[in-house]
Amino acid sequence: MNPIEVHYKNSFAAIKIGDFLAEHMNNAAIVCIGTDKCIIDSLGPLTGTLLMKENIKADIYGTLEKPVHAMNINDYVKNLKRKNYDRIIVVDACLSNKKSQGIIEVREGSITPGKGIGKLLPEIGDISIIGIVDSSDKAFHDLVQDTRLSLIYDMAEIICRGLLNAYGMRLSESFDQASMSST
Repeated sequence: MNPIEVHYKNSFAAIKIGDFLAEHMNNAAIVCIGTDKCIIDSLGPLTGTLLMKENIKADIYGTLEKPVHAMNINDYVKNLKRKNYDRIIVVDACLSNKKSQGIIEVREGSITPGKGIGKLLPEIGDISIIGIVDSSDKAFHDLVQDTRLSLIYDMAEIICRGLLNAYGMRLSESFDQASMSST
């Protein structure tokens, strides 16, 4: 399936994300990477927290209270390999050019967290949801000062709604198939 790129302000963003992810929601874990200690890296844990509040029927790893970050990701990767998930969906923030700020990219394939800032962390995931939160042209100090929490929060809400839509679409497909086989 071709990757999608959609701006978080697009009124159809959550629907597009949900449509892409619907077929991947069966027995899926959702891993939300980042830390609440830095606004530009809080997209993942904020998304995880919003998903937990919605009681989505999937295993969620990475919240504001219990983040998945550079210091513990190796343990999470090992634990996830021991479980029999059909898919691991990963949410993470990313830096790119200024024109791409606010874009949410959803694609098949893993991500390598921290790669953009030179960290050597393990690849993780089967499906990636990347939120471009700011420009990689800026110095780290400027990123920390310039990135607005409102942008991160709004993007996390759209990703959360997209995942909820995907789960809802998956449930309705299962319900439709079950009702067709009983007739």
